[in-house]
Amino acid sequence: MNMMSTPTIWIFFPLLLSLVLSAVHRLHKLSVWIVCLGSLLLSVAAFILPQNLDFTLGGRNFLFDDTFLILNRALILTGSQLKTVAIMYLFSFLWNIAGLRFSVSRWFPTVSLTITALWVTTLSVEPFLYAALIVELIVLISILLLTPRGEQTDRGVMRYLVSQTVAMPFILLSGWMVAGIESAPSASTLILRGTVMILIGFSLWLNIFPLHSWLPMLAEKAHPWVFSFVFLMQQSILALFLLKVLDQFAWLRNQTGILTVIQWAGVLTLLAGGVLASLQTKVNRILAYIILIETGYSVLAIGLIGQGGGEALALSILPRALAYWQWAYTLSSIQQIAPEIDGSFTSLRGMFTTLPFHSLSLVISLLTLLGLPAFGLFPAKRMLWNSGAGLAYHYTPLIGLGVAGMALFILRLMHTLLTTDPNSSSPADSINGKESLWQIFVLCFMTLLSMLMGLLPHVFLNPFLSLLEPFIHLLPPN
Repeated sequence: MNMMSTPTIWIFFPLLLSLVLSAVHRLHKLSVWIVCLGSLLLSVAAFILPQNLDFTLGGRNFLFDDTFLILNRALILTGSQLKTVAIMYLFSFLWNIAGLRFSVSRWFPTVSLTITALWVTTLSVEPFLYAALIVELIVLISILLLTPRGEQTDRGVMRYLVSQTVAMPFILLSGWMVAGIESAPSASTLILRGTVMILIGFSLWLNIFPLHSWLPMLAEKAHPWVFSFVFLMQQSILALFLLKVLDQFAWLRNQTGILTVIQWAGVLTLLAGGVLASLQTKVNRILAYIILIETGYSVLAIGLIGQGGGEALALSILPRALAYWQWAYTLSSIQQIAPEIDGSFTSLRGMFTTLPFHSLSLVISLLTLLGLPAFGLFPAKRMLWNSGAGLAYHYTPLIGLGVAGMALFILRLMHTLLTTDPNSSSPADSINGKESLWQIFVLCFMTLLSMLMGLLPHVFLNPFLSLLEPFIHLLPPN
């Protein structure tokens, strides 16, 4: 094994570390701090390593190889991909550093690090069809976190497993057809079949409407901290992986109407997410519809790759992750302070009087995801709204309905949090716990950070445009 290769450092080392930590997972705090330190170091190293992989330290020159061969297959992690790797390990650090205070599985540190390393493997494995096997492995491992210990596996988890497993043969079959297309480029039938297979596989992976029915079931039962991490990683990496597939295969990206199909899939998904969110009465389930809406925006951005959609996708990854983090942190903290609150509107009624900062944080994180001006996701969503309206006017009312649905849910939530019923009491009226200074600081800091990203995107967000550098055919250099 070449110890000076990027796959060794950012794939095999964290996998080995997680394997070692699995033997001492009962020492929960020790595992958390080791994973936090390891994730942070890997993230920083990926940020600072030059793209040519030539690094000088203490007068010594280190040249890293970007390829690792295993079983006649290649793991290729180039310098241009390291910014994406850095973001993934940053997410692992953020979810582990705060997860210590919530009642999540003791396996969370170990499994989260394994999942992160495997997602990095998904982006680096060649041929690409082997990524389907790795994604399936990630799904199987994530079930350890999504199913609380001692509880029976529910329908949401089973549907999640079935949906993601059904996607695998479509991707594998498309890989088989790719070989046929490369040997016979004029075979239009193979091209059409390969395109359909890839689109179906990614639709199942990304939970495109109407293939999302299991998502709210899973969100209602799983711990919000675990759920947000698992599906943030899946959503972010699979969007970039779809870009990689489009970039790698000219026959796919040049297929007539392919981008239009992707655009419509994105618009209908975010429309469905917004409309369904407006009908919800449980905040536990709303994260599922948030993920559905954000998946719609990501897919729409990929479909608008020639109209600035790629830049919008890159600008949205970090502020979206921080909004997920703030929502999951706030909801998990509320459940810890007041276990009697089950997430229904009835149990949240009047909560602002007892937990004002948590109530505000719930609303602000949703306003960030809505794309309200002055918050972190506004620059990316403004680009998509303008690009979609400029390309096809019939997208505008559908996107507007999706946004209006999400806005309606936020207004209903605000009314619930601020209103008390003198004729009946709710669990929020009898909360015994109080907001600690540390909780208030964290919630205020995340709100301030989101506002700074929205007000100063050229400082906080423009560096993330480098995430697009690996896609040289989709976005040729100026």
